[in-house]
Amino acid sequence: MGWAPHGHPGYLRACVEASLRRLGRERLDLCYLHRIDPKMPIEDQLGTLQALKGQGKIGHIGLSKVTSEDIRLADKYITVAAVQNVLNVRDHFDPALELCRDLGIPYVAYRPLDAGNLVRGPGLEASLSWLLQLGPHVTPIPATSRLSHLAEIVSAVGAGGRP
Repeated sequence: MGWAPHGHPGYLRACVEASLRRLGRERLDLCYLHRIDPKMPIEDQLGTLQALKGQGKIGHIGLSKVTSEDIRLADKYITVAAVQNVLNVRDHFDPALELCRDLGIPYVAYRPLDAGNLVRGPGLEASLSWLLQLGPHVTPIPATSRLSHLAEIVSAVGAGGRP
């Protein structure tokens, strides 16, 4: 079972409010619209997030799992603060990467280690270094549940990444 887009304005508001409560914060510095819901007008989805930003509950609005066309469309309604898409040496082509560079939008590469599979193949350092060399607008967000893995990731970025 996968995650389905759910962009109803009431749902988006409830998600932001729940995140604020869980985190004990008054504002989310960056809030992503994780998938644009094709069943709901994009202006309603982005308008809801923009309204929450106006209320001070969101600092910046990002987009996740989007195409270049999605970014161009969203740019008509909001200032896109960041784009978060899958990118790694196996899933290495995303036209949104170049568009983000051209528009000056930070590109956040998630699953940069392909759920750990690239640690064994090309290697941790090579995989992260490849991403970091794509441009100063690219930041990988490797995930881990172990402190020992976190130390390896930090070391790899220091050895093979940007200064």
